Amino acid sequence: MGELAAKVALITGSTSNIGLAAAETFVREGATVIVHSRHLGEARAVADRLGADALEADLADAAAVAKLFADIDRRHGRLDVLLNCVARPARARLLDLTADDWAQTLAVNLTGALLCTQHAASLMRQRGGVILHVSAASAERASPGSAAYSISKAGLNALVRQAAVELAEHKIRVNAIVSGIVGTPVGSREMGSRSPDDAAIPLRRIGRPEEVAEAAAFLASDRAAYITNAFLAVDGGRMNAALRR
Repeated sequence: MGELAAKVALITGSTSNIGLAAAETFVREGATVIVHSRHLGEARAVADRLGADALEADLADAAAVAKLFADIDRRHGRLDVLLNCVARPARARLLDLTADDWAQTLAVNLTGALLCTQHAASLMRQRGGVILHVSAASAERASPGSAAYSISKAGLNALVRQAAVELAEHKIRVNAIVSGIVGTPVGSREMGSRSPDDAAIPLRRIGRPEEVAEAAAFLASDRAAYITNAFLAVDGGRMNAALRR
């Protein structure tokens, strides 16, 4: 029996990249997984393969998020874990950033995270639970061209801290996984033509989505029962390494 047996887990953005790896890992560990996407067909394709549930919602739409969690309550009667992997990877330098790009990025990356946290906590407040958000090293380490994304992730980190303090009385643990450069399309764009050494990654390689997923599974499990308000870096040591370039 896996470490997440009997737990109901919603994994947002779970049809590709880190979210998909997390869905596969959580299913393997025995969780009842709810695969999420903005498009129900995509969610169902993954869910059917994994033997999971599937739901759709645009996390920038407050009404859609409310319906998402109402559907979870109706279908499953509870929620034990929220793992939020959704992110809008806006690329624009500060002086080129438009108001629309700014608003859309924060609507998904920050407001969507807030709405999911609120609704998840409402379902968890009687039994306790775990809320996890995937953050990024860029929240603390600025780089050209990532203004809206980096700022949204810095706000997400503040949300994690606030939620961890306020929800502890309900036995809800709130943590973040700080993902470094991972082998996804976004990670490939961030790396560009640089080598891992040029990108100041002490382990001299980029990460795999499965490695972030394993960290999430640990934080969602009872082995992490005394961990809240924590930021677990899965970045090959990059966040605390000396900046080279």
